[in-house]
Amino acid sequence: MLLTQQDDALSTPSFANRITIPLLGALVVLLAIWQFFSAVDDREFHRDEARWIHRAVYLRELLHPFSDYWDESTWRTSGSSADEIYRLRAQPPVGSYVIGIGMLLQGEPLPHIGYWNMDHDDAWNAERGNKPSDAQLLAARRTTAAVGVLTALLIYLIGLRLTNPVGAAAGAAFFALHPLAIYLATFAGSDITLIFFIALSAWLAARVAERPTWSRAILLGIAIGLGGGTKLSPLGIAIVLALLGVILIGWRWLSGRNDHGMAKKGIDKLGLLLLSTPFVAAATFVASYPYLWPDPIRHSRNLLDYRTWGMEVQSTLWTQVAISGPREAVQRSWHRFASEDWSLLGRFLGVAWPVELWLALIGAVILAWLIWKRGLASGTALIAVVLGTMVVITFGGMGVDWARYHGPILLAMAVCTGVTVGWVTRGLKDLTS
Repeated sequence: MLLTQQDDALSTPSFANRITIPLLGALVVLLAIWQFFSAVDDREFHRDEARWIHRAVYLRELLHPFSDYWDESTWRTSGSSADEIYRLRAQPPVGSYVIGIGMLLQGEPLPHIGYWNMDHDDAWNAERGNKPSDAQLLAARRTTAAVGVLTALLIYLIGLRLTNPVGAAAGAAFFALHPLAIYLATFAGSDITLIFFIALSAWLAARVAERPTWSRAILLGIAIGLGGGTKLSPLGIAIVLALLGVILIGWRWLSGRNDHGMAKKGIDKLGLLLLSTPFVAAATFVASYPYLWPDPIRHSRNLLDYRTWGMEVQSTLWTQVAISGPREAVQRSWHRFASEDWSLLGRFLGVAWPVELWLALIGAVILAWLIWKRGLASGTALIAVVLGTMVVITFGGMGVDWARYHGPILLAMAVCTGVTVGWVTRGLKDLTS
């Protein structure tokens, strides 16, 4: 079953759904606004937030992409510390751009604070102007909260392509209420932006499958590239989608037939569009970061090497959270999402049961069945590829068990939980009809 079938959720909506779908979507947005914005000033300042707010100046320096600011060698000859020298390698810039844009939209000028030195305490850094003001901190946090709201809306839109409006709303509500989502959406950093671009890529991938056009494929590649410009890992999505494109074209030509009567040019075009995503994503990634322009391949390797080195350093310094490999990463994730601190049951009932994990796993099984039914070229399959690729990459690259590294897993859990709820409610409806 390779070729696209019409997803049940994408069929012509009934009159009731024409009212229900926008109503539930509005309720999801209001719930996320309530959960995220009410918590932005309820948490203590974290020193990592100082670095992210400092890097909001990337947005100002983007207006001068050929300046010495983006030249790492100038930092080495200016007496900067080793910590500052490698600042350009520490994180890609898109998350910093987002924080900067959010601050400007709120009337808060881009900051002029120094780069936080991790070798010294809060008092030392504050004395030297490295600590953001309360206004800057709140503006940055409100920005990430807004990104969190948009992510909840995207989860709802993804759910509509996989199940019914009730299930879609359940998945989005699961995300909006989850302690980890609240933690990430109220932290002045890039992790919630990463989740947003993964969700956006999944939604756009479904739209490409629904109607394969170059404009939609280019938007998909741009979303993946911006995700890579936030954290490097989403670039892997483009590679897997390209491999899927090869499979679709190869299977269609080898089989010599047209499943479900779809025209040959349809499957060939979808495969070709998927093959284009790594090129568009790579071009977007490089374009987003002037540091890469002089030597994109070598400087991209610098970024990857620095992130790998940083993960190794963290696992050495904090052995209690070090992860030896993918198997332990899966075990750690299971225990985290079944704990009192990082689960809905823990938040509202104070119990540590893996109920949410089992609901998500059931949803994953249903999703696999839907792919078998609808085909590898369906929007359902492409959503699963995007989310599944990020889950695999997260498990494979998780060197330490920090809460923020589990964000892509939470996104997949929310979508799969919505699938479970949607199909349970569908079954109950069929039984009572």
